[in-house]
Amino acid sequence: MQLRGIDTNLVVSLHALLTHQSVTRAAKAMGLTQSSMSHALGRLRTHFDDPLLVPAGRKLVLTERAKALVAPVNAVIAQLEGVFRNLPPFDPATAVRTFRIAATDNLELYVLPELARVLAETAPRINLRVAALPADWALALQHGDIDLKLGRKAAVPEGLESQDLSDEELACVVRAEHPVRARPTLAELARLDHILVAPTALPSAPASGVIDALLAKHRLTRRIVMTVPHFLVAPFVVAASDMVLTAPARLVEPFVTLLGLRRLTLPVTLPTYTLSQVWAGRSSDDAGHRWLRDEIAKIFAAR
Repeated sequence: MQLRGIDTNLVVSLHALLTHQSVTRAAKAMGLTQSSMSHALGRLRTHFDDPLLVPAGRKLVLTERAKALVAPVNAVIAQLEGVFRNLPPFDPATAVRTFRIAATDNLELYVLPELARVLAETAPRINLRVAALPADWALALQHGDIDLKLGRKAAVPEGLESQDLSDEELACVVRAEHPVRARPTLAELARLDHILVAPTALPSAPASGVIDALLAKHRLTRRIVMTVPHFLVAPFVVAASDMVLTAPARLVEPFVTLLGLRRLTLPVTLPTYTLSQVWAGRSSDDAGHRWLRDEIAKIFAAR
């Protein structure tokens, strides 16, 4: 049944009448005048084409039609009360919830180990479902397919909100035995083979990064031999080849010792970029979502 043209407020009056079987007591329970409740009963009788309450001696009793309405009306009122009932305050210690996060793998490395500790110590019944960052992450947030996006800061469409987490410095690394000298010129850098991390780019998309923009200012171009979607695989490719990797310094630093890489010193300052978390505006005031965002922000603030 469509509700168009039906005053759904009448369901509350109907519930009171079915419960109390008295216009007077129903009116008192709802804080209405007796004439208002009598008017509501008249409208209900017209709608159901049934008197609903009929005299039996000195009291009113339910008709058969009214008796059949008791159970469904009680169920509807219980659901309405559930909708409007104030939820208990969010407590991570007892909350049962699953958050869906989309992130680049470098953010996963920065955040997840520490966040796992937080969950174990303070939120044992909260679960995380982490997926690779899709190209259409903004749409996924808007549609509710994910709860939070972690990655490089970008312009966010209307309806989304964001918070800066930290700034990333870039570094260029090669394998230790690479023939390039420690302080190459930009022209020498441009002549080398490069690997580019492009987390959301399709294989058919043009390969380009911040180094390309930097070289372009000096009328130089480079050859990108390989693109990969994950930051963590790139250092291993570099260790096994003569490719150059430009990536976040804090990401590649552990691999310098682990894989025998070395950093190059360039004649220019590499640009920085900002990491952020993004969420749908409708989640801003959700206590659980706010708790998760605060915990992630604390992880970066402690670095």
